[in-house]
Order: sequence, then structure tokens, then C-alpha cells
Amino acid sequence: MGAERGAELRTLDSLLYGKFEARYKPAQGEGLVSSFFVYNDDYPNTPWVEIDIELLGRFPRVVDMNTITNTSHLRTHFNPFNTHLDFFEYGFEWTPDYVAWFINGEEVYRQTADHVEDLNHSAKIMMNIWNPVYDDWVGFWDERVLPRFAYYDWVRYASYTPGSGDTGTNNDFTHQWQDDFSEFDTTRWEKSDNHTWNGNQSIFITENAVFDDGYLILCLTDDEHIGYQDQTKPYGLWARAKGDTITVRFSEELDPESSQMVNNYFITGVSVLSATLMPNQRTVKLNVSGLMPDSTYNLTLLGIKDDAQPPNTQLGEWLQIDMPQPLSFPLMFNNAGGGFDDYSSDQLWSSSVEYGYMNGNYQFTDEEINNTTQEDIYRSSLNRVVSYKVRAPNGIYSTTIKLSENYYNDGGERSFDIFAEDSMWVSALDVYTLAGQYNAFDTTLTGIRVDDGILDFYFSAVDYGEGYEYAGPFLNAMVIEQDSIFSLETGPDIILREGQIDIFENYPNPFNPSTTFRYSISNQGKSELTLYTVTGQQVSQIIKGYSTVGNHQVVWSSGDLSSGLYIAKLVHNTDIKTKKILLVK
Repeated sequence: MGAERGAELRTLDSLLYGKFEARYKPAQGEGLVSSFFVYNDDYPNTPWVEIDIELLGRFPRVVDMNTITNTSHLRTHFNPFNTHLDFFEYGFEWTPDYVAWFINGEEVYRQTADHVEDLNHSAKIMMNIWNPVYDDWVGFWDERVLPRFAYYDWVRYASYTPGSGDTGTNNDFTHQWQDDFSEFDTTRWEKSDNHTWNGNQSIFITENAVFDDGYLILCLTDDEHIGYQDQTKPYGLWARAKGDTITVRFSEELDPESSQMVNNYFITGVSVLSATLMPNQRTVKLNVSGLMPDSTYNLTLLGIKDDAQPPNTQLGEWLQIDMPQPLSFPLMFNNAGGGFDDYSSDQLWSSSVEYGYMNGNYQFTDEEINNTTQEDIYRSSLNRVVSYKVRAPNGIYSTTIKLSENYYNDGGERSFDIFAEDSMWVSALDVYTLAGQYNAFDTTLTGIRVDDGILDFYFSAVDYGEGYEYAGPFLNAMVIEQDSIFSLETGPDIILREGQIDIFENYPNPFNPSTTFRYSISNQGKSELTLYTVTGQQVSQIIKGYSTVGNHQVVWSSGDLSSGLYIAKLVHNTDIKTKKILLVK
């Protein structure tokens, strides 16, 4: 057991069915989880009942939604916004017939399979912060990120009263209570004390569940500096060069003033021209001149403060700067296997590599794979994969995903959605239904636009499958072609900034023939919503006018536009946000 101390708050009473909601802001950082869930703590006397919302510190745009009976039924749900940057509402409805998850009041996922019938024992509402041992799930733990804090604004509960309620789906639920955490209500809650379990590297203590300024604050600390305090200076975790830019990741959120002072960064023989703190407050981008690609450099950090009150100041540190060589396209990856013909062996994603996967485990089969001359790349599979990332110049890409269902022998057992960048490209892909078992099946995604230097794929289970080893989304191999490259100055403006536009999304996506654009404005002013092709040609002016403060939506029909990927750009006053949308006819 490590020296970490976590926290958990749980209800005194157990509840059977209902609508459960919380508004909270999770902790950032590899290797940790901030959760909201119900759990039957009478297990193993009665069956395991658990319904989860788990926000992993490593994924800013993924929400784990899970039910656990005799096995997990997990969806790693891709989210349109960064969950780490603010408070958002998360919840689920638990009934005898379904479990449905909600984000900001909108249903995003529902389970109705046979296992829902087994969720029939009462459970307690719980929230906790902890660092699991499972690095294939949460990433590798680094104690330098301590302390970490998860902030809960409120929790509310509505009982299940079908046909006679006042809230929830079909008004089938009745509001019972909401706790705004103005104080510790000992008639409703208890703090876990000296509690842990196998797989948890921290021990829950009462001192780390803090009520302060209208929030419940769950703290993950070392065993010496417990409670809601920060006496640790910020550390530089890694530094990585790309062209005339150096990205520096820190252990915690930084003070905006000191972190953007160029004099706090020094590289021998290189001029630091500017320092920009990114929205996650843990990453700084340095613009530099004089960096030679074949040389070795160290970065000296001095005088950078964190955002604690009072702040902690980093007195001096140096980091070796990674100077990677760019990839050559086309790229061919043998997921879960070694090098094979022109296919490169797979690897975990990290700051020091050019490509790799996040989450998952390897599986192999000796069975003959049909419909291919490259059986070896289809015999190895990466299961439970959540994300795959490739560092790529800004441009347009095509990707062929190579798959073979080597475990399930019936349709509806395992299926998943595939997202490229921030749009869904493939919905509920069931490889067995399309190709059968032990048969190679390829699907190609074309016209993927990269504008941030990283080609991102995300995978979300629809039908998770059984067990652990052969469950969830999977990959056998990938081939990535570079169709074209361009600079940030070409095509539609792709500047992404937080500000007056709080939300910008559309549903459905993909769509045919119409979709609804939704956005939220914090300052009134002029708004324009324009649609472009991926090469920058304007094809439609959807909105041009004045927007008041609040939520807005507009339904847009594609008309005679052809199928393909488009870029929707919303400009409000000086703020700009873009979103990729996919028209499928």
C-alpha cells in the first residue's frame, strides 16, 4: 500500500431505483479517478450492484459509464467538452427496465440488456477520489501530482415513481432532496474512515472529505499533508519540441502570471519568445527560435508558481527536452503485435512517442483468419481500447481500421462507436454481424481533418461483451494515409478558445438530412454560424445576426450537399469555435 490518502462520502441509507445526479469538477492527472455512483455495500451477502460515473484524470473528454453485476458493462463515452475545466452535471436513471446516463440534463446512453434485471438490490450513493493500481485503465500513477482535489457542488436524488412523478423521463421520478453541501449533514452522509480494497493504492480518511465554501471537496494527498491544503511546489513532468514550439507539462495547475513570463524559462543557445498557459492550466506552450533538430537541450524552470492560496513557488528545475523525429507516411501499425512486414509494433501513448494507444490489453489467437493474406496482423488484437493517437502535421488523412472478431460467435455481443477527432464516424460497429468470426474486415475513414498536430481516435462500447480480456472496442491493425497537409493560415479559422461561447455542439452527428446546432452565450452580441468544406470553401451561411445571453439552437437542413465531412464555425463577437460534422446520405 502506498502513502496516498483518498476520500469517500456515502449515504447512510441504501436506495433502490431512482434518478441520481451530481454537479462536479473532477481532478486532473494520470492514474486517478473522481467518481459518482451507487454501490451495494452489503456485497457479498447480497449480489453486486454498482452503477458508475467515473471521470479519469487522464481523459479530458471521456466519461466512464458502467454497470457491474457479475461483470462490467462499460461505455467509455466520448464527450464534446473538456470535463476537467469546469463544473458539469452528470447523472443516471436506475429502473427495473433500464439504466440511462445523462450529461447536463440530456440522455447520452442507455442499457436495457438482461443484466439490468440483476440490478435489483438497494445501494448507497457514493463519491470518491482514488488512484487505482490498474494502469491499463487509468494510466501510470506519479505521486508528484499530489495533492489533487475533486469539487462537488451538489447531489440530488429522486425516487422511482412510475406514472406519478414530477421529474425525469416521462415524469417517472419524484424529487426527494438536494444537498448543496453548505455543511456536513450527518443525518444523510458518512465519511469513509481507514477504508480501502484490493486495487486501491490509497486509504480513505475522514480528514480528506472537506466541506468548504459551499462545496464538498474530496482530497487525494500524501500521508503527511492531509486535508484541503497545497504545500507542494509545481514540477515540470516533461518537455517536448516540435518545430519552433516546446510543450511543457506540469504536475498541477499554474498561476497564469508567473507561468507566462518568458524569463522563467531558459534554454542554452535558444531564445524563448513567448510562453502561453493552455486552458487546462497544466500545460505551457513556448515559442522559441534557434532550436536545432539534431541537438540536445535542457530546459531550466525557475520561479513558476501554482494556483494555490498562498501559491507555492518552484525554486529551480531542469528537464531534458524530447527532440523526436517526425513520422513518415503512410503509417502501418500492428495493434497488439510486433513488427510484421511493413507494420510497426504497437506501443503505449506517452509524451515521448509519436503514436500509441491509451487503455487496453493484448489478446492472441492461433485460429486461421479468412479473407486475408496477412493473417498475423488479424490474430493479435488490442481489446478495451479507449483512444489511439498519432502525431501528424495539420492536414487531411484517411485511415483504414483492420478488424477480426476472434472471440464472440454471435451478433449483438460486442459493438462500438468510432470517433475521429471530435466527430462520430462509425456507429455501433458489430464486426461479427458484418463479417462473422475469424474473418478479416476493413473499414476506411476518409477526409479526417487534423488541426492540432495530433490525429485522435476514440472508441465507445455500445455492447461491451463479457469478462475482461475480450471485451469492449478492439483493434487489430491500422493504416494511416496522409492525403494533404496545410498550415493553420489556410482554410477556415480553427482557433479554439474558451470565452463568451460556453457550448457549441450539434445533434445528431453524423446526420441526414438535418441537424440541430446548439450554443450557449455568456455575453450578448453578433453571431455567425458558417459551414465550410474541409478544404476551406464556404458552402452555407446558417446564422448571421444578434444573439442574446442564454441558450440558442437552430435546425439546419443539408439540402443538395453531398455526403462528407464539413467544418462548422461559430463566431460570436471575438470568440471562435469550430466543430466537425458528418453528412451521410
